[in-house]
Amino acid sequence: MGVNLCFIARVADGMLLVASTDPMRSSDSQETMDVYKSQARQILAGLTERSPSKCSIDSGPFSFHYVMADDVVYLAMTPKSYPKRAIFRYLGEVAQEFAAEVTQECGGGDWRQAVATVGRPYAYIKFDRELQAKRRQYADPRRMGQASQLDTDLADIHNIMRRNIDEVLNRGERLDALVETSQSLRSEAGKYKWGAKKFSLMVAWQQHAPLIALGFIVAFVVYLKVRF
Repeated sequence: MGVNLCFIARVADGMLLVASTDPMRSSDSQETMDVYKSQARQILAGLTERSPSKCSIDSGPFSFHYVMADDVVYLAMTPKSYPKRAIFRYLGEVAQEFAAEVTQECGGGDWRQAVATVGRPYAYIKFDRELQAKRRQYADPRRMGQASQLDTDLADIHNIMRRNIDEVLNRGERLDALVETSQSLRSEAGKYKWGAKKFSLMVAWQQHAPLIALGFIVAFVVYLKVRF
């Protein structure tokens, strides 16, 4: 029981800044962990500034939890039975320590600007040391001796959105399909508009062609009379 995975990423583009995992034990294989890593990346890729700032997402026997702050998202995966108050306290501490680490690394400058402009994935992978230490600290929240503190932290914990992984991923697929459909409709509408315009021109030509021809004939006759 504990934190199996922790990703830190930029909200703007989902680029991973730190990735830390704890190998699954017993009958769980590395392939299973790879599936959850893929789900975590898909969650990160689907987040925007308008997404809920805190959320729990159930996936089988596990749950993903994330916190967004200062255009950075901190995401962890735990067994579904892991106390919700404990994991959001964990994420809050990770966010504070990450900000302090980046601030120190950039010489006391604006850590948010440093994160916003960093150009390579896993730029702060050294922070994995702190994540591993924090994971050991939160391995069993029942032995942390902080029950009263956990009870007072995050008073609005019950208001944090809880969703299902299928809902989250399928919503992304539906959004992609909606975008494709909208683009197709715009393309078809453009073709229809041009076709309608072309048809209108043809109808107008058919209606006025005899008059135009007659006008040419009259003009030609008048020209001949004047010339000869």
